[in-house]
Amino acid sequence: MQRYFVSFKCVDDIILSQDDIFHITHVMRMNRGDNFEINNDGDIYVALITNVNPFEFKIIQKLEENHEISKDIRLLYCIPKGEKIDLVLQKATELGVKNIVLINSSRTVAKINNSNKEKKLIRFNKIIKEAVEQCKRTCKPEILDIIDYKDIKKYLCDLNLIAYENCDDKVADLKTLLNDFNKKTISILIGAEGGFSKEEVDYALKLGFNEISLGKRILRSETSVFYLMSVLSFYFED
Repeated sequence: MQRYFVSFKCVDDIILSQDDIFHITHVMRMNRGDNFEINNDGDIYVALITNVNPFEFKIIQKLEENHEISKDIRLLYCIPKGEKIDLVLQKATELGVKNIVLINSSRTVAKINNSNKEKKLIRFNKIIKEAVEQCKRTCKPEILDIIDYKDIKKYLCDLNLIAYENCDDKVADLKTLLNDFNKKTISILIGAEGGFSKEEVDYALKLGFNEISLGKRILRSETSVFYLMSVLSFYFED
């Protein structure tokens, strides 16, 4: 059953966006008597279409479900070239990320600044919304900010991980770090194409980040996100 997100607190006053109504009636081709799901700030309801033009519906059932993983994972992602970021936002959402901070790092080619930030965020949030609805998550991830690398200090979590291909062989491996972790929030810091400069790694380590390796192979920027999010999702799935 198709799911749509709304942000209104009152069940008696839920309003779907025109984009969602268009999707229901023209893309999904639903009609009077068909059901769809509504996510109202984490509360899930089944709605019945009572009229198509004008579009009307009523709530007929509340569902008790939770499709979230047990830890809050924050993705600190250095912006890559082209449209790779679209795929990363989509798949990180499907894999359970809680929130996202996008970073202009020293190796970010296509930086996001005040002149293009608003337009980019509209598109990014649409990608996240569609991914959340497709995979039926209970909560919708939030893009917290778009920052310069030096500001990662504002977004530290209980456990902070930096994926670095040249990390010291003596650092604690990921399994050990996760086995010993009994708090709530985890941040994962992943570089753009070309990874991080040595200065950026040193800065992250001073802030308390833990270097981790993602294996013996050098992964693309976007693949690193998929790999690490998959591991954490599997590890902390309820």
